[in-house]
Amino acid sequence: MSITTIEHFPNEIFYEIFEYFDAYVIFNGFSNLNNRFQLLLNSSLTRLKSDDNRHESKEIFLNNYEEILHNHRRQIISIHSYDESTTKIISIIKSNLSLFQSLQSLNLCCIKSNILPSLIHQLASLPNFYSLTLDLWIEKQNHTNIYQLIFNLPKLKYLKYRTLDTKDSDIVLSLSIATDQQKTSIEYFIMDHGCSIKDIFYLLSYTPNIRYLKFLNTMDTNNFNLIEPIKLIYLTKLSIEIYDMTFDELEIFIKKLKLNLKILSLDIKHDDMSYLNARRWEHFLQENLSELEKFYFKKTVYFSENNQTPMYFGEKNEFNSTFWIERRWIFKVENDFENLIYSIEPYKKKWYEYGSKSSQLSKSVEFEIHDVSPEQWRKSIKINDHIYHALTITQIYHLEISSTISPENLYKILVLLPDIETLTLSRLSFTDPTSISDEELQPLYLLFLENHFQKLSFSDVHQTADVYFLMLICFHVNHLHLHCKDYEYAESFVGLILSHVRSRTDSKLRLLSFTMIKFANDMIECLTKMIKENKLLNDFIIEQVKNDVYIKWT
Repeated sequence: MSITTIEHFPNEIFYEIFEYFDAYVIFNGFSNLNNRFQLLLNSSLTRLKSDDNRHESKEIFLNNYEEILHNHRRQIISIHSYDESTTKIISIIKSNLSLFQSLQSLNLCCIKSNILPSLIHQLASLPNFYSLTLDLWIEKQNHTNIYQLIFNLPKLKYLKYRTLDTKDSDIVLSLSIATDQQKTSIEYFIMDHGCSIKDIFYLLSYTPNIRYLKFLNTMDTNNFNLIEPIKLIYLTKLSIEIYDMTFDELEIFIKKLKLNLKILSLDIKHDDMSYLNARRWEHFLQENLSELEKFYFKKTVYFSENNQTPMYFGEKNEFNSTFWIERRWIFKVENDFENLIYSIEPYKKKWYEYGSKSSQLSKSVEFEIHDVSPEQWRKSIKINDHIYHALTITQIYHLEISSTISPENLYKILVLLPDIETLTLSRLSFTDPTSISDEELQPLYLLFLENHFQKLSFSDVHQTADVYFLMLICFHVNHLHLHCKDYEYAESFVGLILSHVRSRTDSKLRLLSFTMIKFANDMIECLTKMIKENKLLNDFIIEQVKNDVYIKWT
């Protein structure tokens, strides 16, 4: 029998559909349709998830929630509760928790720690429970009892423990090193709270099977020498948010864990500028983490009116050595409000690398400017301060400006970055959006004329002045890249730019590309036909690579 309506779908299809919705949505949408759906919703094969964060009307949700929990408790596999609903929902489920035999996951937000012990104690009796996420308001600093109860959950695989307190996020633990009988089955452990390094080691003694660890360091790192090393042979992914740990202390910490990491992620808020010593990283990673495959690194440098900005006084351009290029770990700079962020991430192909060779990764450093006017956050800090700081560490070859900028301010930035090869713009602001005055464009035009860079991308062409700017500039770059919302938009720009280029024998433009979200199946064929019929190019290649189209000619 052919399937012509939704009611012809087999039950197995509905079981899969229901997995994408929470229990309230399923019952609200299907319970009153017919007898077949009533049977489906009551079937033990229908697994239910409850997430009260998806509902605009908490009152309506809660009124139906108790009924669903009572009548379908054996079908529920996960409960996620947020905000003011959490305390009430906990009180609903605690009296019947032993009947939730299918419950696998519990995510509770904004809860008070005094209501947790009895709940966690009951969770130990559930045969399938493996995932626990807790966001707690701190009424007391010592969380030893809660952790001890959690570590008694026999099948727990995933634990995220977060404390919510804007004044003081650090907690105190009074744990001792775990005995063999106290060791848990936890494999994924997220400590989203501050605690001492000693407490971190004590906690990890309970999790010998851990595969993924994430924690933040906000407290003292004293007495490292008194901490016994611990071997975590299964740990392959480590993520740390560092507030109070120097590079020296991080090295000691990693060595004491005896790791075989595949992925390391560091978000460094500490002002120790030796974290930007590329040579030191090379030596440390080769000696201690030789099997590392991915390295995510972020170092924030804070600019303040009252304190001197820390500077790096080591050698320049060390993040483009053979070590980093072979691993394809790419160094980047970006500004965030008044601060600078230096980062390292695995290589991702950029729009300007069409036809490029991997050897060019030695010139891959990019500076992304999110805010061209940091003085609005700190009066004494200018964009020049960010550029000068970055240039003490590395040369910049690629510039992306993701905020609106005037031609005048763009010129001021470009003259400070003489090594720029590619420029990516989001939006230009002109005095008159319908035209450009010679006075407004002349300094910028001269930079293009002098081969200041070779490739230009423009994301938001939305006004007449933008088009005029492109028509003047496109002759002086080798590669022009645009973002187009649809095929008609792309076709009009391709025709306009190629017609303009054809009229100039001195044009340097040889590659035109554009990005589109959706492509018609015959778009390449239509563009090829349009170019040939209008005799815009003679010898050319047109190619689609994912969401980009490239038109190259000689």
